[in-house]
Amino acid sequence: MTVKPLEHLQFERLNPLEIDQVLQQNSLVYIPLGAFEWHGLHLPVGLDSLTSHGICLRAADKTGGLVMPPFYYGMSGSIWHHPHTILIEDEEIFLKILKTTLTRLETIGIKKVVIFTGHFSLKQLEALITLKKDWLSIQNSLELSIFSISDCPTVKIEADHGAIFETSVLAEIDPNLVKLENLPPIDTYPANDPDGNSKGDHRRDPNNILFGIFGDDPRHYDKLTGKVIVNKIVDWLIQSI
Repeated sequence: MTVKPLEHLQFERLNPLEIDQVLQQNSLVYIPLGAFEWHGLHLPVGLDSLTSHGICLRAADKTGGLVMPPFYYGMSGSIWHHPHTILIEDEEIFLKILKTTLTRLETIGIKKVVIFTGHFSLKQLEALITLKKDWLSIQNSLELSIFSISDCPTVKIEADHGAIFETSVLAEIDPNLVKLENLPPIDTYPANDPDGNSKGDHRRDPNNILFGIFGDDPRHYDKLTGKVIVNKIVDWLIQSI
């Protein structure tokens, strides 16, 4: 199946005349958020940004509007020390970048912005709550909505870290980026989870088969399930805005 590129919806790829033409139809801009994080040997470190960007593009394809480039610097979480992980510790820095972006978009006449985060560490979600409160506390012409990929109520699989949920979402958006063959064969090396806890501290051990992966074994990935999950998230996002 050929993936629709949707390049005509990417803010950074358009010239001013093209931007104005699209926004005259619907003055809406999506801002996808993510992070640089270890997600296991089978997934790229930019997964959270790649998934949020892909979902925003699919939503914009139906609602109109444009999608900003994905933001790769997310707030820190419990895996900040894992390899190839770069996270922001200072909430003020994180929020200042977003507030500057919102202010500039408002200045050029954008009526509505949707922030959609694929990175859902507690610090990130708390920072976004602060952003929403701060934005609402002052008189703005720009309407702001904020959503997290972890909050879709119609998806029955719990959002995770590098496990079956995140693997399925990225595999649907860009299957070439998922390398399950990098993980040991499941028949020979099954997950070893004490008491069936797939999110325990044993997954923080570099010697664990699923090191840095928190959630159900991604080697159980099913293509149809991934398609259903992404479609539900996109539909929920569209209905919510």
